Amino acid sequence: MKKIILKTESYLISGKENERFFPFLELEFNENVIYENDIPKYYLRFSDDLKNAHGLGNWILTDLKNNGYNLRSLVVELGNKMNLKWDIFSKNVGNHVENSFQTEEVELEILTDIIIDKIITKSKKRH
Repeated sequence: MKKIILKTESYLISGKENERFFPFLELEFNENVIYENDIPKYYLRFSDDLKNAHGLGNWILTDLKNNGYNLRSLVVELGNKMNLKWDIFSKNVGNHVENSFQTEEVELEILTDIIIDKIITKSKKRH
């Protein structure tokens, strides 16, 4: 499995001792982080012309077209199919502690068809 390290900022989460929120504000228009249970876990990158997603087959573009190009909805739905809580937005937006900024390096798995197949296989074995 391939990984990427992103430099980003983090903030303490109000009401949650020592938990940090990673907004990934420096991402380009074609880059996304997928949060699993509100923890950044996967990196998803589309080509600059948005005609393909690196590591994923054309299915993702077909699914995006079919759902009106709503990436968030597609990611949430894909996570649900695998019994996972996925999103491209953290639930902690707006819940950060002022003046708690910190620079971080976060290691993410690059989301690919192979990773998705492994998750599905693992999920089926649990049930």
